[in-house]
Amino acid sequence: MKQKIQRSYIREILDATNKETISFAGGLPNENLFPMDKLKNASIKVLENSMSMQYSKSQGLDNLREKIAKLYTEYFDFPTTKDEILITTGSQQAFDIISKTFIEKEVLVQTPTYIGALSAFKVLDLKVKGFNYIGSLNYELKKESGLYIMSDFANPNAKSLDKIERKEISHILNKTNSYLIEDGAYSLLDFEGKIEKPISALYKKSFHLGSFSKIVAPGLRVGWIRSDRRLIEKILVSKEALDLHTPTLNQMILNQFLEDNDLFEHLKIVRDNYKDKMEFMSNCFKKYIPSFKFEKPKGGMFIYGRFDEDSFKLAKEVLKKNIAFVPAQVFFADNKKTKEARFNFTNSSKIEIEKGIKEISKILTLRSESIWFKMFKERLFS
Repeated sequence: MKQKIQRSYIREILDATNKETISFAGGLPNENLFPMDKLKNASIKVLENSMSMQYSKSQGLDNLREKIAKLYTEYFDFPTTKDEILITTGSQQAFDIISKTFIEKEVLVQTPTYIGALSAFKVLDLKVKGFNYIGSLNYELKKESGLYIMSDFANPNAKSLDKIERKEISHILNKTNSYLIEDGAYSLLDFEGKIEKPISALYKKSFHLGSFSKIVAPGLRVGWIRSDRRLIEKILVSKEALDLHTPTLNQMILNQFLEDNDLFEHLKIVRDNYKDKMEFMSNCFKKYIPSFKFEKPKGGMFIYGRFDEDSFKLAKEVLKKNIAFVPAQVFFADNKKTKEARFNFTNSSKIEIEKGIKEISKILTLRSESIWFKMFKERLFS
């Protein structure tokens, strides 16, 4: 029996917001950091070539794939050729074409995990099982299973796997011979500029996903899959059936942008801004909601923590005040109730961050006073 498919909770929140809403909900990059002038210059150059409006290779433009392959070889310590890169329409598309091609029954995911991946797996009617401990994969992971992992600054909890954990997972995968889907959406957003070697570099039957959405601009919808050439050839069939190829114009604009500019100069600006925003939001939580328990992330786009009450109910209440955050319930495969929550710090201004957290603090204070008054009243008249 097919699973009942629901819309993404975060997309619903984004649809419900307006100009007055202070949103900590979506994983939106800071649009003020989009390299607009450089992208405009790249676009002007590209539009002089009529091939920018033509059909192109399903695997993606050669020049762009070569640049991505070079990124893996030089920065990820993961030797790669252009034949091991497939360009996708956003990395979200990768979940669909990989799962359709290789995953038969079930996917194991970290607990909690990215809601977009959960949605993609469920819409294909795959069984999704969460795991808490790496050791449990020894008896839960099977040959026909898929394993979905975010190794760097995972969405939602911003945690990263260390070298020992990565090796342990690769060891288990080599025993089970399962497929690995490793999502590297935030791998280049370490605040100190560190880049870790992915698990995929240690295991053959793997797919490492990347995206320009978090590091350049999401509106272009260009992502990629890095995998063994023979596996790439197989998922090309699913890619071609879905959209023939990722828009040629978008690929050419990004390729020209990378040709004319140093990606890492741009990333330095992004990382510094995000670290500053993270520190500011952290200080606001400590000042206005000290009961919210969290660890400061070392990269990525989110602060993940725990309230003293049901975060889903709180999220609904603060949304009435035009403030949005994501209760962690939606990040669990079994949709379990929790007090945990995710806050995005990259898209809001510092003024908005402070105003939003102060407003949540007021709501929490009013709720607390209401509970104490109710208890006092009950004792008084009992």
